[in-house]
Amino acid sequence: MADLIRLAAVDDDRMMLDGLRAWLQPCEDLRLVATATTVDAFINAGEDADVVLLDLNLRDFSTPADNVGRLLRNGQRVIVVSAIPDPEHVLATIEAGAAGYVTKDNDLATLVAAIGEVAAGGTALTPELAFMVSQDRRAARPHLSQQELTVLTAYARGSTLHAAARRAGVAYGTAREYLERVKRKYSDAGRPARTKLDLADRLREDRLELDGLLEA
Repeated sequence: MADLIRLAAVDDDRMMLDGLRAWLQPCEDLRLVATATTVDAFINAGEDADVVLLDLNLRDFSTPADNVGRLLRNGQRVIVVSAIPDPEHVLATIEAGAAGYVTKDNDLATLVAAIGEVAAGGTALTPELAFMVSQDRRAARPHLSQQELTVLTAYARGSTLHAAARRAGVAYGTAREYLERVKRKYSDAGRPARTKLDLADRLREDRLELDGLLEA
């Protein structure tokens, strides 16, 4: 039998919270252990959960990205949910460390799959999130070509530049030029990336591995 996943939900729609408990009842590997209408209420209750379903826009005027950060510091992994897509705030929550985003019109199988992926330490790359990432053109997040992204991802995760070149299917000199382009683009955006550690930080901050998954 699979390990039991302890799930919590933070949402100020009480009908949604009541309905979620009934909706998840057939899922033997999931247990909804806590619900709350604010992040404050959840944390103050001292409940222990592996994954939290966090409504994107709560009526207490809290900031979505801040809510994610607080839950992460409290020891939970986070999936953001919403009824109405809001790309700016959704991407901000992903950058803050949320492990996925699911719209409320998805079916139970999609939600359960996302919860399982996140509980296992992965990322729930739903089509909605993939689309938002692919359309992200904010000035602080440079637009990288797929080849530049492939080289950056491999190199920043610890591969040598030779190995990154093989991953991208290009010559070593071409991979080196791609990497220099990436560094220039980040420098132009006011976010220097001179070292391998800097590049790893940019990869993590911008969740660029999602772009790689999108193209896979």
